[in-house]
Amino acid sequence: MDNSPRLSRRRLVAAGVGLAATPLLPGIAWADPGSAAAAPATGWDPTVFGSTITAAPHDPTAVVLGSPGFETHADGVGDDTQAVQAAIDEASRRGIANKLGDILGGARNFPHGDGGGVVLVPAGTYRLSAPVNVYDSVRVVGVGARRPLFLLGAHTPGYATGTIRDIFAFRRRPVGGPIAYANNDTFGSALVNVDIRIGPGNTDAIAVRFGGAQLCLLQDMDIDVGDGHTGIDHNANIIQRVRVTGGEIGLHAYAASAGWQTTLLDCRFAGQRRAAVVMFNDAKLVVVRTAFTDAPRAFESAQGQWQHLYIQDSHFQDVRDVAVVLNDSGTIPGADNDLIRYSNQLTLLDCTAAGTRDLLLLAQSGTRTSARSASTRIRELTYGLRVERALSRHETRSDDVHADLAGAAPAAQVRRTLQTDVPTLPPARTWVSVADVAAEMGRSIGTGADDLAVFQTAVDRHDTVFVPIGQYLFSDTLHLRRTSNLIGLHPRQTWLLAADGHPNFSDPDRPRPLVATPRGGRNIVTGIGLDTAQQTAGSVNLLWQSGTGSYLADVTTQFVKWHPADVASGDPGYTYRGAHKYGIWVRGGGGVLANVWSVNGWADNGLLVEDTKVPTRVYEVSVEHHETREVVLRDVSRWQFLGLQTEDHLYGWRSQAVEIEHSSDLLFANSVLFRVATVLGPHPYGVSVRNSRRIELRGNRGYRDKTPEFTQWGVAVTDHDSGRSVPELEFTLIEIR
Repeated sequence: MDNSPRLSRRRLVAAGVGLAATPLLPGIAWADPGSAAAAPATGWDPTVFGSTITAAPHDPTAVVLGSPGFETHADGVGDDTQAVQAAIDEASRRGIANKLGDILGGARNFPHGDGGGVVLVPAGTYRLSAPVNVYDSVRVVGVGARRPLFLLGAHTPGYATGTIRDIFAFRRRPVGGPIAYANNDTFGSALVNVDIRIGPGNTDAIAVRFGGAQLCLLQDMDIDVGDGHTGIDHNANIIQRVRVTGGEIGLHAYAASAGWQTTLLDCRFAGQRRAAVVMFNDAKLVVVRTAFTDAPRAFESAQGQWQHLYIQDSHFQDVRDVAVVLNDSGTIPGADNDLIRYSNQLTLLDCTAAGTRDLLLLAQSGTRTSARSASTRIRELTYGLRVERALSRHETRSDDVHADLAGAAPAAQVRRTLQTDVPTLPPARTWVSVADVAAEMGRSIGTGADDLAVFQTAVDRHDTVFVPIGQYLFSDTLHLRRTSNLIGLHPRQTWLLAADGHPNFSDPDRPRPLVATPRGGRNIVTGIGLDTAQQTAGSVNLLWQSGTGSYLADVTTQFVKWHPADVASGDPGYTYRGAHKYGIWVRGGGGVLANVWSVNGWADNGLLVEDTKVPTRVYEVSVEHHETREVVLRDVSRWQFLGLQTEDHLYGWRSQAVEIEHSSDLLFANSVLFRVATVLGPHPYGVSVRNSRRIELRGNRGYRDKTPEFTQWGVAVTDHDSGRSVPELEFTLIEIR
């Protein structure tokens, strides 16, 4: 039965008048094939879409498309497919040679060196006529005042045969191993600051087959699908500032490898013929500040599939049928098991809609939840298990549609809703290479000697320091200034490494970071890997004290996993033994953290946040493989974790996902708190709370159906003060007051 509010004939007339006066999100204006897509001329959209790396940084290890050996036409007429593929192959070969990003280390019958590399693509139009493979950990990065455009020419043979076909496909392995689509052994691959356009007559074309396990991204892209099939097929970690227009489907989403979330951040979808996003096997999407325009549906779930779908601060404009289509939870195969029934989760929080009558359709029952007027503020719309006033004697449960809607979402409010909090990179012309500073000092870097003095000089003299691919040794902490920015292009190829066994990193009672930012700084650190070596018990990968307006993104630590002393495993990450203080340490700071992978498993914890009230959003952050604690929050307030993923370790059993003490005003959205199949023991809870209040857990994946006595948390959350707990591991909301 439809229990949603209905519009009378009079209200429908009024709605039409209101809609006519409502400014629409501008469509994506595509320029001629010789240039990148132009930004909307109206300026209505608060997010600026354009080139973010406006000049080519000097990096001797990067492959430059169009350079000798990789010559191109770049005119939109000549075929550049072979040159593009050759450049990617060469970047992959260089990664194998330098082994800087080698994770698998020859295990699983794969060759050493999956480190990948960077291909720099100057402005121009590159016509493609066949699929291009983006191999494991290769990044294709556009440079120039206008983004380069990859064009699939009109009526290209092979793209209208009845079988869908990729233009770009993320794949593993680089050179010398079996080639397959990217999966849970794929790390760091990316398309950045490039555009893709599908010419007419390519009805089966897919712009990007996206995949990977960690640090994989699509960023700063315009994808014009035209009459092609799909913009993005499959998904990995983060899709950021990507506009997809046209096509049958904008994003065909699946569970990312190995079952993690995917975050859509500051994206736009417009003009799809079927739906902006079609979701298959539990895609676990976290959608923030994304707009959906001029399509029958924004989100549509495949029949028989549950979804963990979380949408915040987003806008639906002229979505003609319904914004979200989900399956009725009771109809999903296995729904007699509450773990499966409650896995079907939807949250819309602080969103807006205009010209969109129906917000939610439950497919089997036909139940619709409708907007109240032509423009609507969606304070909260959820489907699934809600546990309100949790951990108290007033705790209540409900399992249905919950809607808190209000009329009239004026254009100014929509604009505020979509206003990004992500800082932009400084202009590339202001970047100063640390290699150039070294040359001025008569020094060389990256040769195995101590590089700290050169790096410290660079950040003392220049606001934005570019770090080329390489490995750089530090004997002590690199201290950034309040306005310092540290930029690399590839965190698995650009490493800062602690001097192993150095006394500066030896005292666990006086922890010392490899890199530190100042309290209240406005810093950007991105594209960097941080490795605290082995015999460094007092080491911390990063001390982050920066404040509002700062940005920590696309950063990783060394890949090592804690394991018992009596275990000798050939699995990657288990050839290491050591001890470290912390991984990422936030003390009094915050800002925006995005696409961070903290996997230094021998540290006391992977992410420690303490003593901060800085409003902070954490997007798509992964903390894994620590012995006892993954994420620890002490005296923290006003933080939002949007897409937090934790994973314990093979052979272990003591690893808690999240520990919260003396904290308040926290949000955890669409978390994946994962226990691996080979864990050797149970853990009583995933999240512990002590002396804390005003916490919302919105959406969660907290179990595996293999060896459930070990791979399911005992309870979702426990309060150490009262002894109360919430047992349900799958939920749409747990509200702690």
